[in-house]
Amino acid sequence: MGPTAYLHFMQAAYPHLKASGTGRVINFGSMAGIIGLAGMGPYNMAKEAVRALTRTAAREWAGDKITVNNVLPVAETWGPEANVPPATNPLGRYGSPEEDIAPVVLFLASKDAQFMTGYSLTPDGGSIIDSAR
Repeated sequence: MGPTAYLHFMQAAYPHLKASGTGRVINFGSMAGIIGLAGMGPYNMAKEAVRALTRTAAREWAGDKITVNNVLPVAETWGPEANVPPATNPLGRYGSPEEDIAPVVLFLASKDAQFMTGYSLTPDGGSIIDSAR
């Protein structure tokens, strides 16, 4: 899904989120844009646009008590027949959508994350450990 689709979906949801008084938007990006995967220019660009949209909406919608965050997961979403190289992150494995990624999304959707907005959380096994996030 491209950044324009995210924009239109968020615009359509905005009145309902505002009326709720505690709206949450959780977008999905990719670490590809952050690290600049070779040969993936259009994909990298699209995912960075989603991060920019997330930060902008977080600033614009905060006054309406809507938080807007982004998740950049690295998870095993392919079947056993796929020829995927071994994980190179510090934890040495790809994440589980159910056990590693879903709890992060649930946290962002919860009251516990009410003071977090504009963030890109990276449940990635430590793939992009750095201080510039």
